[in-house]
Amino acid sequence: MIVRPRQSKQYRGEIRSSQSASEVFPLMCPVREREWVPGWDPLMVWSNSGRVESDCVFTTQEPAGQATWYVLNSDPDKGQLELLKTLPEQLLTRILIGVCPAPQGCVIQLNYLYTAIGPRGEKQLERLDEGFWEEFVQRWDKALTRYFDHQKRTA
Repeated sequence: MIVRPRQSKQYRGEIRSSQSASEVFPLMCPVREREWVPGWDPLMVWSNSGRVESDCVFTTQEPAGQATWYVLNSDPDKGQLELLKTLPEQLLTRILIGVCPAPQGCVIQLNYLYTAIGPRGEKQLERLDEGFWEEFVQRWDKALTRYFDHQKRTA
């Protein structure tokens, strides 16, 4: 057995939306994300409902290789989603998303824990700095805003 110190980075962020939690939470789905995330295209989705649900599995092609995502928990009533993303021999990412009602809309809480599980993952962790995280949250915010602005224009 080999035991090594864990190399991880954790980031938290919030996005405020003028949309209700009931409008936003359903978009946190591998199928529905295609509607608002530029370039999002899961390769395969295993789901009994065709939407995000506990024990749903999907894959994506990333620059570092094929990632497998597993939905640990999906609770639409509480606006909570927990996923585990695996890039074999590189990174594990535990993702917690909360979509909470707030005055004049909702708050989307993002919590990502990146853990290296190999030398390539250790190198990737080096690039996952505060600047990366700020840009990541801004991309989410802009994509959601663009999606809802488009919905309003076409309604």
